[in-house]
Amino acid sequence: MTLHTAEPRTAHFPLLDDVIVVADAAMRMRAPRRIVATLVEGLRNLLPNAGALPPALLIPDPAGYTRRELYRSPRHGYQVLAMTWGPGQGSSVHDHADTWGVEAVLRGHLEVLDYRVRDRNRALVRMHASDHHALEDGRVIGLLPPHDLHSCRNPSARETTVTLHIYGTPLDEVRRFVHVEDDLYRPERVRLAMA
Repeated sequence: MTLHTAEPRTAHFPLLDDVIVVADAAMRMRAPRRIVATLVEGLRNLLPNAGALPPALLIPDPAGYTRRELYRSPRHGYQVLAMTWGPGQGSSVHDHADTWGVEAVLRGHLEVLDYRVRDRNRALVRMHASDHHALEDGRVIGLLPPHDLHSCRNPSARETTVTLHIYGTPLDEVRRFVHVEDDLYRPERVRLAMA
């Protein structure tokens, strides 16, 4: 289901109102690098006072991490998502469809492993892990293409992680990179599901 209004899809919580105010203000920066920097700083200031999360965001799906659209700006076109990661759940290596993004941990821990492309050979890509981020409550990272390849994982064996994501345009499709062997990956377009 696609949302085209300013109304949140998931149970309302006060942090969402503040995120929308910060995101609307950041959009005035116009350049993606400045928008992302403004959002990272704004979220770092907001998250220590985030308050309770809606109970629906705390329920993991045993089949894999869950994406929930919270808001889609009718004026600026950005999208706000919450993702719920059950214990040990993670994503494959993926890009962000040529849009900027910001990812923040609302609850728990998230390991983010960045990748860099070394070579492209027809249908295969040679890449390597380049950086590791161990994010916990209140931590925020920015994503700017073409340096937005990463995988994410909840490292906990017991706890659920909830993350907040803001993307410059709706992120409905990405390129996922399937490991073939050694440092070779095969890219494929993947349509993302929404809870």
